[in-house]
Amino acid sequence: MMHPVHVSITNVDYLQDENKVELSIKVFKDDFQLLFVHLYQLNIDFNNIEKDFSSQEKINTYFSNHLKVNIDDKVNKELRYKGVKKNDESIWFLYEIEVSSAPNSIEFINTILLDLYLDQKNMLIFNYNNKEEGFLFNLKSRNYIISFHDF
Repeated sequence: MMHPVHVSITNVDYLQDENKVELSIKVFKDDFQLLFVHLYQLNIDFNNIEKDFSSQEKINTYFSNHLKVNIDDKVNKELRYKGVKKNDESIWFLYEIEVSSAPNSIEFINTILLDLYLDQKNMLIFNYNNKEEGFLFNLKSRNYIISFHDF
């Protein structure tokens, strides 16, 4: 059964004590499956994604190209794959980024699934210092800069 809303959710936690940013990206399995068939003619078996390293490499490349994270003057920081969580309809991809020092700002450029759906909405929830702020990305609004001075 297809869902009527095209949405992804990205949770971002800046862990200052651990010098890292943790990201968890939730997408609907059917949307992501269609995306990879459409872009790469690749049918991913999400039931066995943990064992399919070739597909996981393509997924990592997709996220690196469609969820760019710029920290201060460091452009497009590398997303390090940490794992995956699944349920019946969606899948969470877990990543982290190492941070050498406390940043002044983080820019997110989020175009996840915008190459498949014109009505795609991508929510990003940023957590830092016991505060949470949400951002909505879509075809017209693809990037936000978060200043740590606001937290």
